[in-house]
Amino acid sequence: MATNIKGTGILWVTGNISKSGPLTEPEFTKWYDKDHVPEIVETSGIDNAFRSVHVDKASPYGTSGCPKPFLTFYTTKDLAFTQGDEFRKIKVKSDLLPGSQIIYDLADIDVGYYALIGKSGKASSEGLKFFLTSAIEPRPEEKDEDVNAFFDQQTATISKVQGYLHSRRFRLQYARTNAQSRVLKGLAPASNEPAPEPPTWMVVHSFYTEPTSDVREIITKDRHEVLKRAKQNQTDAYRLAKAQGKGRFFDEDEDGIPQ
Repeated sequence: MATNIKGTGILWVTGNISKSGPLTEPEFTKWYDKDHVPEIVETSGIDNAFRSVHVDKASPYGTSGCPKPFLTFYTTKDLAFTQGDEFRKIKVKSDLLPGSQIIYDLADIDVGYYALIGKSGKASSEGLKFFLTSAIEPRPEEKDEDVNAFFDQQTATISKVQGYLHSRRFRLQYARTNAQSRVLKGLAPASNEPAPEPPTWMVVHSFYTEPTSDVREIITKDRHEVLKRAKQNQTDAYRLAKAQGKGRFFDEDEDGIPQ
């Protein structure tokens, strides 16, 4: 695992249920809400969890247009916590799951470790119900200041949308596949998956009402030069299903990063 994982940030966990397995969506949801997430938010390093579902979800197994319809993300004041024994002891086997009862046998789950680098908008997450994400992989020669200027412009536009709450900006520190997660937990890898290469910059725009489809088009049809040159450009929208812990998405000055 990468050794530079540290600082305020999030664990961004996306997944789909394995089509060939016995796990059903109600069982998957029950495991998350009654077992897995409560265990995580009771640790000393993670205070908040937001389980969400992609607005384009057509199947719990994923589709070409929405391969990973499930999202749960967790906030932490120091991502270094995920490198310690307390985090590694979090269970991935549960009596609430069928078959082998090991989640990595039953679902395909990707994990991203993202450092918080900026935020804007309202100081509180009260009423938060929807997320709109914009993630890009800039060209190697792109300057950070130009990427930040692009996201500043995007955020200024999105902030005028009905129901807007706030925006949180992140940089990817590390990502792992389902197979790599198995190894982390001492399980035999089911496959030799290539290392994931998700976009390294991401902004999460939060809303208290569901954005209309044309709001997503504001992002996807943007003709900014940074976006036109980007190697990857991904936009997703999620509906919050359940928040646990304090329900705070880097509110006020709790993370040390000013609004």
